[in-house]
Amino acid sequence: MLFTLEIKKIMKFTIQVFIIVCLFLTSPGFYAQETETVQSEKAVQEAKKAKEYQNKIDKEQKKIEKHQRQVKNAEKAINKTKKKIEKQKTANQKTESQIGTRKNSEEEIQKLKIKSTKQKLEIDKLELKLLQQKKELDQIRASF
Repeated sequence: MLFTLEIKKIMKFTIQVFIIVCLFLTSPGFYAQETETVQSEKAVQEAKKAKEYQNKIDKEQKKIEKHQRQVKNAEKAINKTKKKIEKQKTANQKTESQIGTRKNSEEEIQKLKIKSTKQKLEIDKLELKLLQQKKELDQIRASF
């Protein structure tokens, strides 16, 4: 009898433990913890993806800004060259108008003609430079 009593106590204890475990497993708190873990892992993954995308966006933005600076610098160089050409043309027109006056001696006229030829050569050089700069600008624009 003593033996059956002990078995009954053990069985009773086992049943109580089983009921407690069942209640624990069926409680919403147990599943909430599991769900929170899954949700937090998803949140971490989403945060990583968002950071990767942000890094990609930042890199692309830097590329765009660099390209815009290159275009702007090329346009400035073209404008400077155009101004130099206009300045040289104005100076050349002055020189040619001095050649047309009859006040100058033959020697001065020759000097002015040489000066005019040099100025025309400089204008041609600047125009060639301008063409190269425009070509470079087109390449920069096409590269993006």
